[in-house]
Amino acid sequence: MADLLHIENVSKHFNGVCALTNARFLLRAGEVHALMGENGAGKSTLAKIIAGALRADKSDLLLEGRPVVVSSPLDAQRLGIGIIYQELMSFRI
Repeated sequence: MADLLHIENVSKHFNGVCALTNARFLLRAGEVHALMGENGAGKSTLAKIIAGALRADKSDLLLEGRPVVVSSPLDAQRLGIGIIYQELMSFRI
């Protein structure tokens, strides 16, 4: 299967605190992923970088093999990148 989204060398710091160091993520056609891990592991930070809500200090992003820059959520949408954030209040019983 071809790589749809390949992001690597992702680093992000917040006020001197390292949230991500050389993180990577690969998504191929037909795959579904869930980012799971402990609180503070960088899941939301990585997702927000991919979606354009945050800027990485450093990253390499390829979309269908082409280098792209995602500077905003609108950039991500124009490239066909969407994200569903975990929001427990979206579901009411």
